[in-house]
Amino acid sequence: MHVIVLGAGASGLAAARRLHDAGVTVQVLEARQRIGGRIWTDHTFAPFPVEHGAEFIHGEHAVTHALVTAAGLEAIPVDRYGRLRWSDGGSARTIDALPPHRRDLIGALFRTFDRLRDVPHDAPDRSLAHYLRECGFDEEALTVADVLLAQTCCASVETLSCADLSRELRVDHAGRREYRVREGYAALLEWYARGLDIRTGTVVRLVRHTSGGVIIETDAGIFHGDRCIVTIPVAVLQRGLPQFDPPLSARKRRAINALRIEPATKLFYRFDEPMWDADLTFMAHKGLSARWWTAAHTTRNAAVIVAYATAARARALDALDDDEALAVGLEELQTLLGRRDLTQRQRAARRVAWGADPFAYGGYAHVPPGAADARVVLAAPEGATLFFAGEATAYDSNPQTVHGAIESGWRAADEVVR
Repeated sequence: MHVIVLGAGASGLAAARRLHDAGVTVQVLEARQRIGGRIWTDHTFAPFPVEHGAEFIHGEHAVTHALVTAAGLEAIPVDRYGRLRWSDGGSARTIDALPPHRRDLIGALFRTFDRLRDVPHDAPDRSLAHYLRECGFDEEALTVADVLLAQTCCASVETLSCADLSRELRVDHAGRREYRVREGYAALLEWYARGLDIRTGTVVRLVRHTSGGVIIETDAGIFHGDRCIVTIPVAVLQRGLPQFDPPLSARKRRAINALRIEPATKLFYRFDEPMWDADLTFMAHKGLSARWWTAAHTTRNAAVIVAYATAARARALDALDDDEALAVGLEELQTLLGRRDLTQRQRAARRVAWGADPFAYGGYAHVPPGAADARVVLAAPEGATLFFAGEATAYDSNPQTVHGAIESGWRAADEVVR
């Protein structure tokens, strides 16, 4: 059997590795000039790895840990939420230093979100905003929830399906603690891709599929296989790329188009030394640069802090040019840190806008109300030759995560050889 995998992100590499190790001939076609997809570790911005894309291992039990250990790499813990700082307009303060009403609200929001796991399977689907209003939260509380809960999902509280969030909470097996790969996520994927036949710079234009096999037409030539695993991001599929002949089933197309993919943007700032307290890990506020965290490393002459914005906030930043967007972020950072000297102290700044990436067109997929089955339908094979993987298909794990993508790749590989 000869299997062609479309995409060399985490899910594509996971599928290819599982097939390769089972003795199956497998070939990976990747549009970019690098592997990794939405994992992109940079070594030019600072004298240590900086993650342009996916950054965290979400959970102490995530399958990623076994791979990190096997690769001889190190997962370092990150206390993101235990040291959360919040700002209502001034300097960011730890939760226990906030006014009681704000401290109590944040705690209540997290507890209410966790109770989504108890929502009955057959309950009418509604948005997270609707659910929070039903639980007695006002519009001010919803703006806080939008930053602390929805931004994590690359969405807004108005567009997140409670049914999908409830499903994820019920099937979650990864845990709550957070980690980074000390050497950078790309180092893990480079190890995982060892020995695989990967063709980078190969943009797929057309997938012809019959019961007898697949013919893949690309900018770099034509490839033939018996089976094909599609791991192309949903936002790319929504744009009709690649084309499928015959077209995908109507049910599959509806699932693809039902999912929502919003932009995700990171702003990076480098200084000669930390401009923040030594124990700062994570800050949040209601500005455009909604969420901030410090990078995994600090050296004697370099410290990096990162802003992360998604959905409407990312769109607002993306409407600005690089200098304007970075200036907005820096001004908000000065407020959060209670400083006015950061413009003079910064040594480099960079924006990475995933919404403008032609091989991603956004961050990661979320499910809107009324489309709770979209992930399951997207994950299902089409006939005997087309199979699907990717974070958006991780209905039995945590979508929007690297470990969810990896598990989806393993699932698709198992379906191919079943």
